[in-house]
Amino acid sequence: MAFAPARYTGLLHGLLRGDARAISAKELSQTISFARITLIVGLVFLHYEKFPNSQLSPFVGANPAEHQFATFVNSFVLFFFFSVVPLLSMISGWLFFSFAADPNSGPTGALARRIGRRFTSLYLPLLFWNAFFLALMLTLYCLAPADPLLKEFNIDFRTAGGLDYVNAVFGITAHPIGFQFWFVRDLFLTVLVSPFLWLLLRAVPFWGAVALGLVWITGNDLWIFFRTDVLFFFYLGGLIRVRGWPVEIGWRATLAFLAAYIALVALRTSVPYLLEAHSPLITAATRGMRLFGVVACWGLFLQVAPTRAGAAVARYGGLAFFLHAAHYPLLAEVKILLWPLLPAETDGWMLAHYGASVLTTVALGVMAGILLTRLLPNGFALLNGGRSALG
Repeated sequence: MAFAPARYTGLLHGLLRGDARAISAKELSQTISFARITLIVGLVFLHYEKFPNSQLSPFVGANPAEHQFATFVNSFVLFFFFSVVPLLSMISGWLFFSFAADPNSGPTGALARRIGRRFTSLYLPLLFWNAFFLALMLTLYCLAPADPLLKEFNIDFRTAGGLDYVNAVFGITAHPIGFQFWFVRDLFLTVLVSPFLWLLLRAVPFWGAVALGLVWITGNDLWIFFRTDVLFFFYLGGLIRVRGWPVEIGWRATLAFLAAYIALVALRTSVPYLLEAHSPLITAATRGMRLFGVVACWGLFLQVAPTRAGAAVARYGGLAFFLHAAHYPLLAEVKILLWPLLPAETDGWMLAHYGASVLTTVALGVMAGILLTRLLPNGFALLNGGRSALG
């Protein structure tokens, strides 16, 4: 019996959608806005990284030796928001290939126009933000070379050479100084190879997904990407758009995937209790659990975004890119300033510092974005890639 991908994908989609009602274009747009700002806030939690007094990175898991509760929560939240980049990439791919639904839109011209627009909305802001961060940190280095904030960057001004400074702004062979822009850089690179992705989507859509999925799950960077999860999930978003699949997910499927994802994240967080060393299998499994996270989070967003509270949050969706750009090194400095204020280094106070650092960073980033839109609207538009601040 011949393998029929469409048959199995149709069955899978039927199980996911269940009895979910069809959503309108307005509701879908609101859900995307809600997802963007919510996921970026999740990214801020992720980029808190380890506690200042912790000896073990949360990327490893909970610390069995000390502060077990605080490090478990920190690592659990970090692994939970590993779904941020995949889901944002899928949304980007779904939006990018929207011309597939327009019979009057030629793919060659549509691709060229979209690539040009993404240069303005992605790469130009990357250059401006990283040039600003570089100038700011160089000034800090000249004035206070021992400032602890300088240790939070992937450039050492004492030994940096020409290529280090080029990468600090452009992110060619190493992460830029605003390390969060690795995602923007890889997303723009994915857009540049979109004509090839379009060929796969038209000629071998399912086998293209299998091939790119294997590239991603094995950690192959294809020599030009920092991480290929952006490429793979961007392609999946395009596949959903090109095949014309509805994006609704039923409530029962959402709960099932959410429960499975929480269990997987808890298990991954507990790895240091179970094993002494990591293995390629654990690394691949950590990547793979993102698939559950994408379905769970998107299904949850579909349920929450149409509510009154969801609509209020979605209004700030236009600030997602600005918050993504501005949250670091702001978060690092907030962590440094708030840590000495702790009465004691107990689990409870460590978690209070965790929450306060993230919420302060988000609040300052959002307020700065709103203030800039009112005082310097053209400057904000440049820094935000031309996106409107509030819906």
